[in-house]
Amino acid sequence: MKSIFKGILFSLLLITNVYGQDKPKTIKDSIAFFYNDLLNNLESKYLNRKEIDWDNIKAYTLKNAFEAKDFETSLKTTTKLFDTIGCNHCELFAEKDSYKSTLNTPLSQDDFSIEFLRALENETGFNFDVKLINKNIGYINMPGMLLINLSQDSLNLKTQKMYDKIVELKKKETIKGWVIDLRFNIGGNAYVMLAALYNLLGDNIVYNSVDINGAKINTNRLENGGFYSGKILKTKVNISTPPDLQIPVALIIGKMTGSAGEDIAVAFKNRKNVIFIGEKSYGFLTGNDVFELPFNTKIALTMSYIVDVNNKYREYIIPDIEVIKKDNFKDLAKDEKIIRAIAFFETVKE
Repeated sequence: MKSIFKGILFSLLLITNVYGQDKPKTIKDSIAFFYNDLLNNLESKYLNRKEIDWDNIKAYTLKNAFEAKDFETSLKTTTKLFDTIGCNHCELFAEKDSYKSTLNTPLSQDDFSIEFLRALENETGFNFDVKLINKNIGYINMPGMLLINLSQDSLNLKTQKMYDKIVELKKKETIKGWVIDLRFNIGGNAYVMLAALYNLLGDNIVYNSVDINGAKINTNRLENGGFYSGKILKTKVNISTPPDLQIPVALIIGKMTGSAGEDIAVAFKNRKNVIFIGEKSYGFLTGNDVFELPFNTKIALTMSYIVDVNNKYREYIIPDIEVIKKDNFKDLAKDEKIIRAIAFFETVKE
């Protein structure tokens, strides 16, 4: 078996040398070129990279990929790869499909209310929305957002539109408290979401990224409307009103709240006058960065754990008030989780 592995690795090295001079010419060349790049990224950046026998992983992965009839079919091997190295948060995005691990906790229809499933089916929950409830309650539906165009201008435009909608309601109405609904936030670009919520977070560290030993990799913060990952500005809004760090905020979380949705929750963990209502989140509190790969593919690659400003790591976000199901998206004022949020607002002294 070792000789087979060495043979494949030797072939890979030969193919890699060829690619230093020419582009791939055959399907097998394309597969090798792609997986060489993917595996190099994983070996150098993956959170648990030091625990992996990369020589065996490379040989095993290439053996499986080479059995595919074409390049697109070979991409299914990435699911086996992610499973084998335990990267349950990694995901590959190709032109025709996406590929991720099968290790994650499965969710069934029994985990959700009929109202939630209806909103899921007609996709209404996946639309960003800001509205007034009960004359003085601000409601923000912050869904997951997978943004393919990661240019600064594109992210700034997206962020500004959301920020402006929130501020517009704030200026128009007398808001007693804000509800941020994360039930449909399955992940995406946390930078955009958090910068859009600048009016409620202000200049603060929102979360830190740490390695497998707990050593800090990056501090992620909001400053003057901008989201900074370390020293790098990711997205920014033009501020039109001072942030309000005293107004009460209720975050509604659920079983589908994951990844960037959980990052938002972490950002509010050390803010005053905050409560978490709903159900335990999915448990994707690891940090992904997106990297370009050959042939118009990208990988969301897990590089860190997400911790709060005090460097506390949580496997899940646990609600302060647990409310199982009892959703009402047609009439939010009758939604039990929002009813509990409004009751919390009544207890906060102005």
